[in-house]
Amino acid sequence: MQSWEQRPFEYANLLNPAFCSILLRNAIKNYHAQKKQGMPYSLLFLVLPLVLHGSTRNALPKTTVTKLHIWLQRQPEARVGFGDRTSYLVPYTKEALAFGMQTGIVNICDDGKFTYVNGKLKRILAVSWSEDTEPYSCCKKAEFVGRWLAQAGEVSTIYTMWGICP
Repeated sequence: MQSWEQRPFEYANLLNPAFCSILLRNAIKNYHAQKKQGMPYSLLFLVLPLVLHGSTRNALPKTTVTKLHIWLQRQPEARVGFGDRTSYLVPYTKEALAFGMQTGIVNICDDGKFTYVNGKLKRILAVSWSEDTEPYSCCKKAEFVGRWLAQAGEVSTIYTMWGICP
């Protein structure tokens, strides 16, 4: 990963650790709402590749009624380049998690799973995006991805469905 000063302007904006930590927090919060437990560390590495990639984000289903394995059968193109995207975004996911823990919007539990800190985000982030913007879309899809992954099965099964390994 390039140092902050060497990152191209577009990458620095899109992969901003503050923004990415908000996406991860949204996924963690909605995962927790479904499963009543923290989100496994390894699932966090799927959030950014699903949410930040415009084609994948726009192809995601509207509701969790469409199960992950069914959606992947109907959208095989979603797997194309997914492994490479996921590998590329690993350092950015780690950076966002570190930022999120540092600012107190995400927390790691004793069992190694991640939870969100309720109410903390409003004090830290005084920004709201209008509904027709890409950041808003990313935030909403991160919420969806959290719920969707919570219903998709075991971590190993989810990784197998995507054709990648942790």
